[in-house]
Parts: sequence; C-alpha cells; structure tokens
Amino acid sequence: MPETASSEPLSALFLDDDSDVLAAAELVLTRHGFVMKAAQSPEEAETLLAAHDFEALLLDLNFRRGDTSGEAGLAFLRRHMADRPHIPVVVVTGHSGMNIAIEAMRIGAQDFVVKPWNNDRLLASLRAAIEHPRAVAAPPPRDLNLERSERDLIRLALERHQFNISQAAKDLGLTRAALYRRMEKHGL
Repeated sequence: MPETASSEPLSALFLDDDSDVLAAAELVLTRHGFVMKAAQSPEEAETLLAAHDFEALLLDLNFRRGDTSGEAGLAFLRRHMADRPHIPVVVVTGHSGMNIAIEAMRIGAQDFVVKPWNNDRLLASLRAAIEHPRAVAAPPPRDLNLERSERDLIRLALERHQFNISQAAKDLGLTRAALYRRMEKHGL
C-alpha cells in the first residue's frame, strides 16, 4: 500500500468532467490506499490545488462533451506546470489520441493512461509519478543582466551568512580575495 514515511495515505486530484470516470477512479485508488479528490472543471481543480497538498494530478484533456481536441486540457497543463511543477501529472485520456498525449508529455506530464484504463496500469503510472517525479528545472532568473545578477547573488550570500566574508565566499565558490574584489567592483 503506497504511503509516506509518516504512514499518511498519498493524495491525488483527478480532473475530469465525467462523474462516472471520477467514481471509478476513486474506487480503484481508495482500495489501494490513496485519498482522491475529484474536480469536474479547471476552476474547481484550481480551488482544490490551492487548498490541499497533492502528491499527483490525474488529468483528462477534454472538459466538454464532444470536445476531443485536448486543447482545454493542454492549456490547464501549461498553467499547472508553470505554477506547480513539483506536482507530477498523469494524463488520462480516451478521445484525444496519441499526438495529444505526446504533446502533454512534452509540456511536462509524467505519463499517460488511455481510457478505459487497466487498473494495474493506472496504479503503476500514478505510483511511478509520485515515487520518481521528473526533475523540475529552476526557473530562469528574472534579471538576465550579468552584472546585476552577480551583485544580487553576492548581497544574498552576505546576508545569508550575516556578512561573514569567509562563509559568503565559500558559498559563492570564491576565495576571500576574489569576493572582496567583486564587492568593491559592485560598491558593496
């Protein structure tokens, strides 16, 4: 049974507009030790994501009956990866096709499962996403000016070490003399 070190059950959010799919998933997941919350719209999912800590997100790519383009789900996935890249995503789709599922993987989804799913496949994919999430790249610096970025990093290291030059230099990978020169250069 998948559980954390504190033996609390793992939690997942499933976003799908079909209540029957959500009920079936909840049955499977709760039988295997997960806690599942269900959302039937992107807005409901955003509210739940803001209120709870989830270990994973299961995501359908189509939220309106008859829509098979996957565009709404891909848009939600893009926003999710920008806002919460640490929560792994498993796409669960039935109508969008392989090209859309592959596009979801390119955006950042960890895996995909095709509806109707095999319970063992769904559980294995969810567990793998939680136990071995993709590495999340650090966001690029907001200011790409090298001089200002260097000055800000030096200032941050100095503050972090209560202006202990030796510790700040070590943290920055510099010698004390090199840090002094750069501090002088930046007027610090």
